[in-house]
Amino acid sequence: MCDTMVALKNSTVDNSVIFAKNSDREPSEPHIGIFVKRKNHKEKKVKCTYIEIDQVPETYACILFKPSWIWGAEMGVNEYGVIIGNEAVFTKLISKEKSLIGMDYIRLALERSKSAKEAINVIIEILEKYGQGGKCGYTKNLFYDNSYLIADFEEAYVLETAGKDWAYKKVEDIYSISNSITLRDNYDESSFEKGIDFKKTFEKKLFAKISSGDFRRNITYSKLKSLQGKIDIKNMIDILRIHTDSKNFINGSLKSICMHSWSLISSETTGSFVVKLKDGEIKIYATLSPRSCSSIFKPIAFNEFLYSEDEVSSAENYWNKRRNLVQKISKDEELKRKFEIARDELEKEILNAEFEKEILMNLWDKEDNLINEFLI
Repeated sequence: MCDTMVALKNSTVDNSVIFAKNSDREPSEPHIGIFVKRKNHKEKKVKCTYIEIDQVPETYACILFKPSWIWGAEMGVNEYGVIIGNEAVFTKLISKEKSLIGMDYIRLALERSKSAKEAINVIIEILEKYGQGGKCGYTKNLFYDNSYLIADFEEAYVLETAGKDWAYKKVEDIYSISNSITLRDNYDESSFEKGIDFKKTFEKKLFAKISSGDFRRNITYSKLKSLQGKIDIKNMIDILRIHTDSKNFINGSLKSICMHSWSLISSETTGSFVVKLKDGEIKIYATLSPRSCSSIFKPIAFNEFLYSEDEVSSAENYWNKRRNLVQKISKDEELKRKFEIARDELEKEILNAEFEKEILMNLWDKEDNLINEFLI
């Protein structure tokens, strides 16, 4: 279960594009950040999570935030400022047969697109050829189709899929998606006859209700609407930290934007990010740790070093260290409050910082020192 949002230039405080997502997965599943370089390819095929597909001659550099075992990503941004996040949607056309999964499509589109519209075309072309299917859960037998929010420096689109069928709509100002289909008959283009209600025709109502997708989507969209014209990075982070009531910090709820696993709730926010695009600059703020309410959004410039695909073990250790802290403070309300005070002070510095290498490295050191201090 996840939540993804975008605010275009006409809705932000500084004429930027701001994109945000919480990735909600199984609580023990490491959510890592990796940098993938621009590459030229001689090989004809590329191995995704389950299957091989045709490779292209050149792929673009991208930063991916992903479950460590999956080839693709939950969210990411490429060197051209194309940003994509996906949501599980439960349709009547879900396939259990191994194929491409939604996270594979995110990476494929980021590696092959220079704009949001081009990313849509990439996904549609591959979807119509290969379809989608296969287990998406870490240990759970979870199968789903996908909804995507896709943005660049100038525009954004929502693309929703069911099997090999699809529909998309251009975003006018703000938009959010969750674990339910949002498009009815208001799409711009589709793989089927105009006028068909996409949600009514393809969505499994019971699964959508269980996931609380419509409920959470209403929260994120209404929050964006209330802030329209004033939206900034801090607003987006605050929305990613929403709990539907005070008890949810401990008990968990599928109705919370910041999701905590508990009892029957098997999903937890395992990683979060916010991306700001303005004047050709890409600014990324990512937790690389679970529970956005108990994490620090760290600054990442696109050309800054992250782990590579060959360093998955180190990336997992980085995430697990922060997970240990989250688990520790979740059992001690006083310690949690002390951490949040220190965290808020550091995040204020982070959000006001210039994106220069030495400054960013210093802020990452401060974050690590803070984690170590509270882990003692």
